[in-house]
Amino acid sequence: MLIDQAIAQGMKHHQAGQFADAEKLYRHALAIEPDNAHALHLLGTLALQVGQCETAVELIRQAIRADRSQAAFHANLGEAYRQLKQAPEAIESYRAALKLQPDLVHAHAMIGALEYEQGHLAEAATSLREALRLRPEEATARTRLGHVLHDQQQLPEAELCYRRVLRSEPDLPDVQFSLGCVLQAQGKLDEAVACYQAAIALDPRHADAHTNQGVLLQDQQSHDRAAEHFRAALEAAPQRASAHTNLGTNHQACDRFAEAESCYRAALAIDPNYGPAHCALGSLLLSQGQFDAALASLELATRLEPNSVQNHAQRAAALQAQRKFEQASAALQEVLRLDPTNVEAHANLGVICNERGQRDQAIAHCRRAIEIDPAAALPHNTIAVALMALGQMDEAIGYARRASALSPAASPHHSNLLYMLNYHPGFMPAEVFEEHRRWASTYADPLTAQAAPHANDRSPERRLRIGYVSAHFMEHAVNFFTEPILASHDHEQFEVFCYAHVEQADETTARLRRFADRWRDIAFLGDERASKLVRRDGIDILVDLTGHIGGNRLRLFAHKPAPVQVTYIGYQNTTGMRAIDYRMTDAWADPPGTTDANYTEKLVRLPRSFFCYQPSGDAPAVAPLPALANGHVTFGSFNAFPKITPQVLATWAELLAKMPDSRLVILGNVTPSLVEYLHHTFEQRGVAPRRLTLADRRPRKEYLQLMQTVDIALDPFPFNGHTTTCDALWQGVPVVTLAGATYASRFGSSAHVNLGLRELIADSPQQYVAIATELANDLDRLRLLRASLRERMASSPLLDFAGFTRHLEAAYRTMWRDWCAS
Repeated sequence: MLIDQAIAQGMKHHQAGQFADAEKLYRHALAIEPDNAHALHLLGTLALQVGQCETAVELIRQAIRADRSQAAFHANLGEAYRQLKQAPEAIESYRAALKLQPDLVHAHAMIGALEYEQGHLAEAATSLREALRLRPEEATARTRLGHVLHDQQQLPEAELCYRRVLRSEPDLPDVQFSLGCVLQAQGKLDEAVACYQAAIALDPRHADAHTNQGVLLQDQQSHDRAAEHFRAALEAAPQRASAHTNLGTNHQACDRFAEAESCYRAALAIDPNYGPAHCALGSLLLSQGQFDAALASLELATRLEPNSVQNHAQRAAALQAQRKFEQASAALQEVLRLDPTNVEAHANLGVICNERGQRDQAIAHCRRAIEIDPAAALPHNTIAVALMALGQMDEAIGYARRASALSPAASPHHSNLLYMLNYHPGFMPAEVFEEHRRWASTYADPLTAQAAPHANDRSPERRLRIGYVSAHFMEHAVNFFTEPILASHDHEQFEVFCYAHVEQADETTARLRRFADRWRDIAFLGDERASKLVRRDGIDILVDLTGHIGGNRLRLFAHKPAPVQVTYIGYQNTTGMRAIDYRMTDAWADPPGTTDANYTEKLVRLPRSFFCYQPSGDAPAVAPLPALANGHVTFGSFNAFPKITPQVLATWAELLAKMPDSRLVILGNVTPSLVEYLHHTFEQRGVAPRRLTLADRRPRKEYLQLMQTVDIALDPFPFNGHTTTCDALWQGVPVVTLAGATYASRFGSSAHVNLGLRELIADSPQQYVAIATELANDLDRLRLLRASLRERMASSPLLDFAGFTRHLEAAYRTMWRDWCAS
């Protein structure tokens, strides 16, 4: 048989799929003429078709050595290299084919595909456009060009590519999916959904279309429908780690935490190095308060994907939750290295700086966040907190109002504004009350309207279940007033439940836990779930100990989980809520008939005092009067600096002017701007800066020791001190205070009334200065007060824990009887 006949006959068998017969004929031709280029090429293409790519390369290269003028030889060599994943060699071969035949569409298209796979987007686009110029109907090349344009963020042009392909071939599920992705990236969500639905209709097992459809539905809070698509994606691709992870995020969004964790761990069993699953697991563990485990997962996620902004941000959150502020700051700086305009990173750095008392840096970070996104609420709120700490209340309230307006759905921002209003002397009580009502009508009252009736046993004298809700069941000032109550309850008459919104428990938490019959951790429960827990526990009277202070759970109370609800001790004003029935106070802090109109709650005035006080167990002994050794009187303020208004500073400056040898100690988070502000303020009034001592905040034992260096404590106004007043009196330091017309301006001096020290209570700034001056000029009186105050307190109602708690329990019983009779 002649060579030409053998090759022709072999090609017929080849085209008919009879590869063995074709191979015999090609080899017969080569036996006659070993360098026959066409026989070598055809044998090489046959090897390529049966997956013997290395053999194909060798045969086609021999064909090219025999005849370099055949474009098809070079193109098929390119295909062999492509299948061997040797992209540079494949591209070189295709380019050689194009030198011989510039209009070879397939070569242009394949170069475009290979350049795209290597991330060379511009080169890929050029080759694909040339293929389409030569053959506009080439659907595969146009689809690939769409992918390139998508990656180049040329979204409208990518959309046109996909739409043009679908006009001629509408039944391509992958192209429907790709068009959906481009539409989703442009915010055309309804059209994207339609494309994903079309892709799924064409291929019900299209995992990617199910996944994206699920993500869109989850973003729309359609969690059940999203779950259906995530499950379909998982069924189509059970070994895909991302499918398990997506279903996990759906479970987590629905508070199905155990199922979410199971999904994340299933993803990691498939691919232990799948970073998104480590990140998702870390975020879940963080939300449940498992800080060490969360951090371990997030550390691993960050190592696996060091350029992931989300990984660094979540790791920062875990470190921040553990109060590892320096490491959290470093993680956030890494976020900003990767994304310099990341608003949340700047805002959270501001929060951390605030926590560390670095107010100037906090404000700088938050101002940068606002420059990037003027509509971001968190940095406005953080600046408000920083300015408040610096005593700049007018500007602080302005930022708090903007935070509340920018994030109208964020109850905490509005609560922060309410808290600040208590400090500002420029707002009338009626204005502050209306702002509290505005908060409640927006965030609380609609939930209360949906509350179900209560089925509690209405026996008036039975053992009652009392629930205390607090964000401060840990080392916190409020526990000097709540711990003695918890320790003194009559458990035969009252079963005590504590609902702790505490992310990091400490020794105080462990101590308080012992006083409760039942302890519930609710820090990682949403308000609705927590309220259902309270109902299941059958609580009769639920007591709020936080009010509008940070970490509050007022929206839990808004669900009205208990028939009787009370607010007490933690906050200095009304909650504004219809759902809270009573507020505890006394006849001094809220004189009958004077303040009732400024509360939505009914005021219950306890006998003697609205509080009892438990001093620190390690409080130092009372020291001798410092003035006797110093030769001058030292005044002091140990309150939160936001309470120290310009009017207060003016009054203190007047006092120091009247007592030229006196000194003043002010405790606060000392920053350069605060030092400059105070020095300037006092210098303007003729008081030299050397007479001021600005002391940084410090641990409680050192704070009490600092108090020992002071002869007379000065209470701020209109927001008085309370813990600081009691602490000072226990250390033998008399406190001069100014009582006003509201609870916040009177609650601290309730201690004076119970100690028989009404002469230290002023009713005007002028009388305040006069009382302090008279006391400072009478060292014998000061010495006697210092020596007797601790004993006087110990024998007063303030330290009669059992007696006070019996009064409180009697009030609870009256409330309960009234509800039973209602």
